[in-house]
Amino acid sequence: MATKERRIFSVMESDVDAVVLMNGGEPNIDTAFFYATGIPNGLFEECLAIVRPDRMEVLSSTLEETSARSAGIRTSVFDDSDGRMKLAQKKLRGFKRIGVNHEDLTVKNYNFIKKAAQGAKLVDVSEDLFNARVVKQPDEIDLIEKACKIASKAGEEIPEIVHEGQTDTGAAAELNRKMMIMGATGPAFVSGIAFGPDTAEPHYQPQGRKLKRGQLALFDFGAAYRRYVSDVTRTFVCGKPSVRQNEMYDIVLKAQLAAIDAIHDGVHGKDVDRAARDIIDRSKFRGLFIHSTGHGIGISVHDPGRISSSKDMVIKKDMVLTVEPGVYVPGFGGVRIEDDILVTKDGCKVLTPCTKEFRTV
Repeated sequence: MATKERRIFSVMESDVDAVVLMNGGEPNIDTAFFYATGIPNGLFEECLAIVRPDRMEVLSSTLEETSARSAGIRTSVFDDSDGRMKLAQKKLRGFKRIGVNHEDLTVKNYNFIKKAAQGAKLVDVSEDLFNARVVKQPDEIDLIEKACKIASKAGEEIPEIVHEGQTDTGAAAELNRKMMIMGATGPAFVSGIAFGPDTAEPHYQPQGRKLKRGQLALFDFGAAYRRYVSDVTRTFVCGKPSVRQNEMYDIVLKAQLAAIDAIHDGVHGKDVDRAARDIIDRSKFRGLFIHSTGHGIGISVHDPGRISSSKDMVIKKDMVLTVEPGVYVPGFGGVRIEDDILVTKDGCKVLTPCTKEFRTV
């Protein structure tokens, strides 16, 4: 996969000689490391990427050497922590200003880079990395589309894998299995399968609860494909929906479609958020849409970019974002409908065209 050094430095406003990205131990892994290098395999704990305007080099442990070299990346290898420091000192010699990613850099690794850089000034370039990553490149779009296609296809088959009496953990296992059979590397995140009152918790994780007749069933899931991911939510009902459940679903769907219709190159994120939020707040569910309308999607399930009432952002062509309004009634349940979209000049392309009918299971 192509590396991203030219992209990073084309938007770089900070004055630096190089950018150094360093991973900690799991889970303190900097996704910018994999964005920059394009390496599809490996964990690369305690490894570094040195990004310059015209070249990229990875300082890899012996453990990850094969993964680095198989990706076609210039690679230097260390055997232990002392070897890592000596190698980093050699590679960073002569740099005066080095960019680091404050957003995902541990204090321990900041101090490591500071010592290895031997007097160079460390500059926070997290905003520059945000600007590089928020607009997707053609190779990224291709991988995201593949992840979206897998998730959409699996989403169509959810009514076949969930039924009254099934546990949320069992449903999650079946959905993850389907995505992997369809070509996913794995789930993009812990599949958020919730039943009944648990659907009112936006980031619920399965706990072995059983689906009962009359309950809502919310499936928040995504596929990973060569590190790039998708993020989809669909809400179902076990048996015949109640009047209240139908009302909730209808208003969330109207809000989502309004937000999607509002998206185009140059629109402000606050305006897109308002298009969805106004519909919900003019209904009996006012105040029950409790999160932002969307976020970036890419090499991370929460990639740079937000569609939010609290933080404005100009939406640009080739951004990939989620659109996911929801309504949450504590003690009763919640409805969310989420798709991934690619921003175009005059609108957007929905990358996850999974059925949005209020289906029963």
